[in-house]
Amino acid sequence: MHFHSPISWFIYASAGIFLLINIIYFFRINRIAKKTRATLRYRIYIKFALRSIAISCLLIALLGPSFGKSKSEITIRSKNILFILDVSLSMDARDVSPSRLEKAHTIIHNIVNQNPTDQYGLISYASGATIQCPLTFDTQTFLAFSQTATTSLFDYTGTNTYDALRMANNYLTTYKKEGNLKPCVVIMLSDGEGITQDVQQIKTDAFSDFNIVGIGTEVGSRIPYHKSYKKNKNGDDVISMLQKESLNALSVSTKATYYEVSNSQNNEPALYTAIRNYKGKNEGISKIEVAGNKFYYFLYVAIALIILDILITVKTVEI
Repeated sequence: MHFHSPISWFIYASAGIFLLINIIYFFRINRIAKKTRATLRYRIYIKFALRSIAISCLLIALLGPSFGKSKSEITIRSKNILFILDVSLSMDARDVSPSRLEKAHTIIHNIVNQNPTDQYGLISYASGATIQCPLTFDTQTFLAFSQTATTSLFDYTGTNTYDALRMANNYLTTYKKEGNLKPCVVIMLSDGEGITQDVQQIKTDAFSDFNIVGIGTEVGSRIPYHKSYKKNKNGDDVISMLQKESLNALSVSTKATYYEVSNSQNNEPALYTAIRNYKGKNEGISKIEVAGNKFYYFLYVAIALIILDILITVKTVEI
């Protein structure tokens, strides 16, 4: 038997309060019996046992006990999810906590955990673009590769979004020609810097579904660089801002869905829901054994004992 809910402070507190009340009750009854030279009736212990079992059953019911196994059929669906991750220096900006890049890593990690049957790949880009991890079902390997995608990946500064999108489209086109017919969902995570007019003309016909995630704020933030902050030619701090207009324009030209992740607007839940709801290719039916929540057994017993406790009246002491 296992429980659907963890044993929380509420369970411990409820059990403790019940025991404390009964200890005080027995202490008072015992003191009254001594003063009146009466004897405690044994039936009082029966009432205590009934109440103890009832409260125990109620608490167990709250935990959601599961036992007994039954077979259930589930349809396994799978899709390809290719991430395009901006690792330019501006992604180290901290206007989104802990940083734009770390936030992007968190989003990737959450999507993988929520869709374990899907296949994942990663293209990282800054001044250039590289396939950080080809499409794979090995989620642990994918996550390990994704963590190596940092702003130090490329030797030169700059952001070449065009190369990244072209590489993604070419990669998925080749992948489909090899007989892989599963839908390919593409998720680009970027602050939008470096998006030029030519990017909006890029072909994305190999993308079954395109999602753009803008990370940052329009107020912007300084960029950590060599234990200080990145400076411009005049020696002033460079302020990096979310290029919302550029990202929106790209989403319109490529028929993508735009999601913003900032301190004022957080579309993460909507992104997660959209990815979960996107139907993949049917990979077959699998039979699994599941344990049902049998909380009602304990609830019925608790209710019956409470009713019995109300109906049974006993003398606490005998003079």
